[in-house]
Amino acid sequence: EIYFPESVNGPGNGALMNLNDGYLHVAGIGGVPSDMGWNWQVSKMFAPRIGAAYQLNDKTVIRAGYGRSFDIGVFGSIFGHVVTQNLPVLANQAINQLNTTTAAFTLAQGPTANVFPTVPSNGLLPNPGSQVTTKARPNPLNFPTIDAWNMSVQRALTPTLTLTVAYVGNKGTHTLGDGDSNNTNPNEAAINLPGSFGIGGQALHYDPTVANNKIASNGGTSTTNFLQRYYAMSLAACKDPTYATPSEPFVTAGMCGWTNGINYYGNNQNTEFDAMQITLAQQMAKGLAYTANYQWASAFDEQSGYYTWDHNVTHGRDTNVRDQQLTLYGSYDLPFGKGKQFGAGVSRLADLIIGGYQLSSVMNWSGGLPFTLGYNESGTNVPNSAPNWPSKAAGAQMKTNLTGFVAGSSGTGTRSFYQAQTTNLLTDPGTGVFKNPGLDTIGNVGRNTYFGPHFFNDDLAITKAFTIHESVVTKFRMDAFNAFNHINPGNPGGNIESTGTISGEAPGGVPRQLEFSLHVQF
Repeated sequence: EIYFPESVNGPGNGALMNLNDGYLHVAGIGGVPSDMGWNWQVSKMFAPRIGAAYQLNDKTVIRAGYGRSFDIGVFGSIFGHVVTQNLPVLANQAINQLNTTTAAFTLAQGPTANVFPTVPSNGLLPNPGSQVTTKARPNPLNFPTIDAWNMSVQRALTPTLTLTVAYVGNKGTHTLGDGDSNNTNPNEAAINLPGSFGIGGQALHYDPTVANNKIASNGGTSTTNFLQRYYAMSLAACKDPTYATPSEPFVTAGMCGWTNGINYYGNNQNTEFDAMQITLAQQMAKGLAYTANYQWASAFDEQSGYYTWDHNVTHGRDTNVRDQQLTLYGSYDLPFGKGKQFGAGVSRLADLIIGGYQLSSVMNWSGGLPFTLGYNESGTNVPNSAPNWPSKAAGAQMKTNLTGFVAGSSGTGTRSFYQAQTTNLLTDPGTGVFKNPGLDTIGNVGRNTYFGPHFFNDDLAITKAFTIHESVVTKFRMDAFNAFNHINPGNPGGNIESTGTISGEAPGGVPRQLEFSLHVQF
């Protein structure tokens, strides 16, 4: 399948920024074509599939398969609204107030910056990155792909009972970040900025003790703008005669001075999934049919924040995948009534009372969802663009224990999953489970390395079927969703300096609900 980049419907009705030159390429103006000159990769649109099966003997079959799929992207990463959310069509502007008592501007005044400059005749508009947030894409475009593979061995234990053991895996390339984050920010602040990006070629690092808009002799600064890639960088657009050099500290002619973020719709992250699956399937035999499946899974992906500086730091377990899961579902026709094991010769009236019942159930028991730990003093170590993880003391383990429900006066309540290990990492840094990682250091606990409470749910149903007349069949059904009314707590907040409070349920958790239905077929 071949997909081409979109074309806008008129000159000036869309633009994309190229990070290599810093220009917004405005469609249909000058030498810029209506598709803004973006290219695509034919190889990413090839999706092969192959499968094989081999019958080892009359009871055993081996199966394997591989396939690649691609997608056309979401949220404008390949097609859609991104090209129309840039200058000269639209501008996203953020203006901060000068202090806590003075507003940035009143509604009567409006913003003072003129963020809609005239497009040059060549169609190349220098990005005003100190005034607006701009959207960009890679060139050529990245089409998300997923490679999936599996291998299974199926064995017939009886004529109606089979056992399957399978390995399932996949690898996503050029995908979204964890939490469906659809873009990264190439202009996010670094902890340690290389000299190639630094002001005056100086390597900089974060230090909250340095005064605002200052740089210490050792390169320390508390001003996160100075730690951004495109603040001191000099691109072709920033050296363009039409570029208005921003009035920012240390910014001189030829420097970009961009302080706003860049929404980079790059589909530039990756996922991976591996699982062992064991399935026991009983076909209908003596009124009983069921399927039991156990899965052990390991899923990893990447978060968007700080990804442009360190891929390894942002790599971690997928927030939505539980490591273990047992699922059991099936139905059982009760052996009562006319022609059944018990009461085979009862009257029609008795059969209407005791016959035609079926029980069914869907049960899910799973391990907890992963979550990330944080700490209060992270702002004294790293900028807010970086993960705020503590470090773990050597050999120490955090103990978790789910407390009982604590009712609140409002009718709601809380539970706790772990107890605070230290009161303050700065004043009590050494004796607990965790310690302060120190200046310019991201803690070593990692992302999504702890698991929350387990999940249990069982849906039950009872069905009664009976025939009123030869051509009129009636079926009554009662469903009990979460039949045991089990409360499935969500994950705690993750701050290690406070009790791990849980105030809501996990995804999929609901209180017991009863549903009654009557179906008449004639």
